[in-house]
Amino acid sequence: MINRNKGVLFGLGVAGNSAGHLQQTGESQAFNELDDPNKPQALFPFYVPQAEDAYLAENPYSSDILQLPDCEQALVQMEPEVALKLSAFYAADGRLTHLKPIAMTLVNDVTYRNAKINKLAQKKNWGSASKGLAEHEINIIDFTAGPQLEALRLCGFHQRDGQWQLCGEDVALTQYSYFYDQLVQWLLDQIQQQQETGLFHNIQALLAQADYPDTLLIAIGATRYSDYGLQHQLLSGDQSAVVLYDSRVYDFDEVQFLLEQQLDTPPQSDDAIIFLRQRVV
Repeated sequence: MINRNKGVLFGLGVAGNSAGHLQQTGESQAFNELDDPNKPQALFPFYVPQAEDAYLAENPYSSDILQLPDCEQALVQMEPEVALKLSAFYAADGRLTHLKPIAMTLVNDVTYRNAKINKLAQKKNWGSASKGLAEHEINIIDFTAGPQLEALRLCGFHQRDGQWQLCGEDVALTQYSYFYDQLVQWLLDQIQQQQETGLFHNIQALLAQADYPDTLLIAIGATRYSDYGLQHQLLSGDQSAVVLYDSRVYDFDEVQFLLEQQLDTPPQSDDAIIFLRQRVV
């Protein structure tokens, strides 16, 4: 596991890669027909360097602060997600031809639920520190089934008044609807085929605006909310935490214990656990 500066990465998110999440949030209404509600539905951008739309060109990444929208009525929820860092390869005409996963990290895909929007992406980037991105990542040598990836689990927590509560369900990464090669192929196909329609962007056109970046950051989908998570929005003074952990080394109770014992500073990430903890302002 290594530290890298990921603040300049072209960023995309997957809508609908965790069974039931879109239905929980009401965002399934964005899709006219769901032939299979348990599979990924679309991609949305959250950071496009040099984008023509100014809000997409605003770097939203922060590893320690979450900045709420400048609206007192804003309803904002955290979304714990694993993100893949992928090398991108293009044909001579600029068409994306191949994606290779090279690392894995964490994203808090914070969402402005009641934003007035023309594009889904406007719920995802409202300025500086509107997106969480962990400082640590795991190198991926082979993105196929094996002991390391099979053992990884993802969960999310919310803290208010000093009390940590489970916000995003504790799940194995293999519980994503699409994972491994099936996910990578879907990402490639979707980038190639998604058109500028309704709430969604033409991703290939955005890659061109960003001068064909050689590395992409793709958040692969939020977990389902716990009952608590469904009922709570982020407020100034709260904290959020997204955790990726190796279940061969830690169990869920130990993860929560580490959070509760480190009230002032985030626990240290290591080879078996990554924390993305942010203070809401």
